[in-house]
Amino acid sequence: MFAYFVKRVLATIPVMGVVALFVFSLLYISPGDPAAIIAGDIATDEDIARIRANLGLDQPYLVRFGAWLWALAHGDLGVSIFTNLPVSLLIAQRIEPTLALTLCTLVVTVLVAVPVGVIAAWRAGTWVDRVVMGFSVLGFSLPVFVFAYLLIMLFSIQLGWLPVQGYVSIREGWWPFLRHMILPSVALGTVYMALIARITRASSSSPAWW
Repeated sequence: MFAYFVKRVLATIPVMGVVALFVFSLLYISPGDPAAIIAGDIATDEDIARIRANLGLDQPYLVRFGAWLWALAHGDLGVSIFTNLPVSLLIAQRIEPTLALTLCTLVVTVLVAVPVGVIAAWRAGTWVDRVVMGFSVLGFSLPVFVFAYLLIMLFSIQLGWLPVQGYVSIREGWWPFLRHMILPSVALGTVYMALIARITRASSSSPAWW
């Protein structure tokens, strides 16, 4: 088992190399000049040239690719041209909100979808079953961003119960944390709610389950 795991890990190295070469090539041939973006609208040609030299953008393609791979191997992801902050710092700042949103979405999905699916199977053929299946179809059909806008319009703008955006760490209190997590968790979990509810309903309706 360990040998198989090592073999699979080693097999991903060439794939990662090809993907890295492909992505770097796309960025290389894409229009636009990062140096001009950093310099601003009032920068002179000399300012742009100096920034290009500092970033190594005046180097040949293979030299730039090799330098990028070397920096990547040492954990250096570079500096954002928009915020002028290290990319690794920007990623670290977003790890906690991402994990929190993922966990909250999973919890909301399971807590809602499984009981709803069981109830639909228990009341199979009734209006309850039809409502649940209709919700499942709607959850699959309605884009997430459209449903998110509807939730914002109702609960944030009309009722004023929940914030439109932002993130509050759980260290600052459970309720402020949950207030900022409810809307995005429900919006992102709608599709999974519909899927799990249908699966639970189908599994619960089988004779073997009873």
